Formats: sequence, structure tokens, C-alpha cells
Amino acid sequence: MTDAAVPRIEAASRQPAPLLIFMHDFAAFAGQKRIIIVGIFLMLGALLEGVGLLLLLPLLSVVLGSGAGNSWLDAITGSIVALAPGGSRTWQLTFLLALFALLIAVRAFVILTRDVAMARLQIGFVESRRLHIVDLLAHCRWEVIARLRHGRITHVLGEDVQATGTAAHLMLQSAVAAALLAGQWALAFLLSPILALTVLVLLGAGAFALRPVLRRSSQLGKSLTDTNLNLLTGTSQFLGGLKLALSQNLQRGFLGEFSSSSAMAASRRIAFTRQRTGTQLILTTLAAFVAGLVIFIGVGVLGAAPAGLVAFLFILARMNGPAALLQASAQQIFFSLPAYAKLKALEGELGCAQQQEDSRTAGVAPALREPVAFRDVTYLHAGEAGVSGLDLLIEPGSFVGITGPSGAGKTTFCDLLIGLYPPQSGAVLVGGLPLEGTTLAGWRRSVSYVSQDPFLFHDTIRRNLLWARPEADGCDIWDALKLAGADALVRRLDGGLDAVVGERGTLLSGGERQRIALARALIRRPTFLLLDEATNAIDVDGERDILTRLRAMAAPPTMVMIAHRAASLALCDKVVALRGGRLEAALRTMPPLQHEA
Repeated sequence: MTDAAVPRIEAASRQPAPLLIFMHDFAAFAGQKRIIIVGIFLMLGALLEGVGLLLLLPLLSVVLGSGAGNSWLDAITGSIVALAPGGSRTWQLTFLLALFALLIAVRAFVILTRDVAMARLQIGFVESRRLHIVDLLAHCRWEVIARLRHGRITHVLGEDVQATGTAAHLMLQSAVAAALLAGQWALAFLLSPILALTVLVLLGAGAFALRPVLRRSSQLGKSLTDTNLNLLTGTSQFLGGLKLALSQNLQRGFLGEFSSSSAMAASRRIAFTRQRTGTQLILTTLAAFVAGLVIFIGVGVLGAAPAGLVAFLFILARMNGPAALLQASAQQIFFSLPAYAKLKALEGELGCAQQQEDSRTAGVAPALREPVAFRDVTYLHAGEAGVSGLDLLIEPGSFVGITGPSGAGKTTFCDLLIGLYPPQSGAVLVGGLPLEGTTLAGWRRSVSYVSQDPFLFHDTIRRNLLWARPEADGCDIWDALKLAGADALVRRLDGGLDAVVGERGTLLSGGERQRIALARALIRRPTFLLLDEATNAIDVDGERDILTRLRAMAAPPTMVMIAHRAASLALCDKVVALRGGRLEAALRTMPPLQHEA
């Protein structure tokens, strides 16, 4: 694909906005105190660079035997040379070189301190953005998270955050380069105001001419960010369906899409490299032209002294480094800014969907064993799927079975019960309190939930169990495994508790995964256990044994089990049938709730 295929930015006037947002966020993170400290070290570094260049004048004066052609600079040069302990040329050179070496050592200390402070700022800023995204995700409403692509979140936390770190690093480096450039230009101005002003005009013209290059860098960066997101999303989906793809020889379609996206990403990177290198070559050519112009004006027009002209040209050569760094950094920053825009967009979406605590229930948590009531609860997804007008009472310590055909609203019922979705109308009450705010937080601490397709980490069985309750000891682990009928399984595995289960538990069978997930739920010692077809991959006898053990516990939790097997439902105290999002008529009557406030 050619470069012309890259989408254009709508208006060039919008280009500074992302940069200003980025700089504002960075400054807000750094704080005034740290910015002042870094600024001081930036100025000290530039000052020492200027003093080092200024020491060239007495060195050149001693070597060439002529002044700079500037009366007050020549006076300063004479004063410095006069400090030499001896009057001979050798002593003067020795003194000046020793002074120069001392200055280099001090400058090295200042630069080290400066760079460490800037590295702390950069790394701290990047990690603060990453942690902020994770914090927003952890407190975001589930209905918003459910609509987000996992690939997008992974891309933002990975490549977009990394690009943000690159932009932060280059912005700090640009500040260093700008300080050095300003100090060097000031010294050049002292040597020859006319030549220095000529160089300033040429630098300004070069900066103005760089604007379309920066716009192009931003376009390429946006295109590459979008392409990389597509690559990551496609890879994630392929890995999720790899078993199906291999079993039916469908992997060619993925390979074709991946190859196309990969080629597009490569073309963007090559285009940016070509643009950046081309710009650098142009600036190098212009630098040579500027040097020639300075020699022509200095010798042919101003009749500058040789020592002063040589010093000016040396300073001009030193200015080329910071100027080139500023150019390259500006292009790379604009190339990286679209990634930061993606990060900010995700922050905005998540920030607008945070769970809010209800002030009426602040500081209140439900008792460990309270009835749960659905009062005329309605929650409908797009397409009218969900539950409607749902009334149900779940008594403490009871074992309630939920059944119904596909699409009857069983999953929505589960999501409402654990507080992932707030009712669109009606209320879910725990001990008479609405399931929201602090009540919801307390409720979730006492609930364990096991889904039909449980998620296991690519880690050991021990780590998978301790994730639910980090303070659990070995006895707690084996008690939970025994209740779930998984203790014999773990003892058979190589490594036992330290056996790795694979990505999402793929090294275990479906029934084994469900047993480990159930053990993880039980190790929390919940007072309410929700099983969403959590034992359907286990044989009937094995499932009966598990449920019997749970019922025989000294203080069994309240249990709600979604199931289709008649043998499973036969163990329940009460069975509720859902159809079309509603309770069947025979089961809608419920006793009055005595615990409501």
C-alpha cells in the first residue's frame, strides 16, 4: 500500500491539541517542585556547556596567538590566562586544560543527576497512566467492560503505553536539547551578534518548514496504531479459536488477514523511517550551507578575527547536534501522539462509567446470612433478551435451582444477582438493602461465583486457588479441593499443587477445570454460592457427590444453581423455571419479605 493511502488529518490546526494535552498531563504528574528541580539541572547543564565552550577562547588565544576580535571577550580571555601559575605558553596550556577537565567532571555529575531525575519522571508518568487504566477497569460498570474488545485494552496497556513512554522520554530529551541550543546560541551571540541572528533566522525558517513533516508523522503514527490494534485483536481471536481452526483447516483465512495487516504495519514504519532519514539529510545539507554562509559573512563582510571565527564555527558545529535531536524528537513525538490519544479515549470511556457508592448505604454492609429478593426486576439487553418483572425470594441457607431453555434469561439473572448489572427497573435487595454502593461491595465479599466455562490462569493450581484467598494455608487448600472432588486429581498430577494448568486451564479436561474452579470458589468460604452450569462437564455421579458434600457442610452456604439435568435439580430445595425472561406462572407467588427496611 502506498503512502498516499494513509488517511489525512481533518485540519492542520488541530495538530497542537494532542501535544498540549500530553504536556499538560505530564506536567500535572510531575508537579511544580520536580519540574523546578529538573529545570535547574537543565540550566546548569546548559551553563556548564557554555562555560566549556567559552574556555575555547583562551585556548585558541594561546595556540593561535590572537584574540577573538571582541574587546570584552578578549579581556575575559586575558584574565583567565593570567591566572596560570607560570608565564610560559606551556604552563598556560596546562592550566587551561586542567580547568577544562575539572569543568567536564562537574558537568558529568550534573548531567548524571539530571538524567536520573528525568528517567524517574518518565517511568513514573508511564506507569501512572498504566495503573490508572487498570484502576478504572477494576471499578468500571460491567455493561461497559462487556462491550470493550479485549484486544483494545491489551493494546492500550502494552504498545500504546510504550509509545507514551517513548514520547515522554523524547519530550524530556527535547528540553535538554533546547536548553543546550539556547545556551550555545547565546554564546554565539556574544561572539558575533550579526552571525548569531543570521543563524537564528535560519533555525526559525527550518522549524516552520517542519510543520507539514510533523503532520505527516502524526498521520503515519495513527495509521500504524490502528493497524497494530487489528493485528493484536486478530491474533487474540485466532488463539482463542485455534483448536477449532486446526480441526477444520480454517487457519489460512487468519494467515491471510495477518499477512495483510503485518505488511501494512511494515509499510508505515518504513515510510516513517524514510521521512525521518530524509529530513535529517536535508538538515545536514542545510547545516553545511549555513556554515559556508557564516564563513563568507564573517570573513568577507565582517572581517572577523581568526580565533573568534574558529570559535563561532565550533559552537555552530556543536549546535547541529541539539538541533538535529530536536528535529528527530519532534517527528517521533508526533508519530507517538496518536497512541496517547487512544489511551486518553479509553480513559474517558472508563471514567464515565465508574461504579458509584450510594451515600444512603455508606458504611453499611449486609449481614453474612440474609435473604435475597428480586422485586419486579427488569433488565433487557439489545434485542429484548434478559429478564422482565422478575419476583423471587432466596432464603438464607436454601438451595435453589434455576432452569429454562436457552435465551430464557438465566445468565442475566446471574449477572443481576452478583451485581454486574443494576436493574433497569425494580430492585435486587440483600437483607432489605438495594444491591448497590457499599452494600454491593460487602455482598461481593461473601459471594463465590462459578461459571460454565471457568477461567483459570496459566499458572499452578496453588496460585489459581490462592488468587481467591491469598491468606489461605495448605489445610484450607486441601479442604476446598476435597469438597470439589479434586483432591485425588491433584495428587495424580506431576507436581501436585505446583502443576501448571495451561492457558485458561487447557491442560485439564472440562470436568477437571470445573472442579478446580469450584475449589477456588469454596476456598473463599462464601455464604452465597452461585453455580452457573458449573458442574455440567462432570458426570452425574460426580456432580451428585459434590452437591451432597456441600449440603452436608456444618454451615452450608446459600446456593443457587443453574442447571438442566433433572438429577441435579432433584437435589434442590426449590426449582424455579425461567421462560422468555419471566418466571413461569406457577412459581411467581412468593411470601412477603420480613427483612425489608
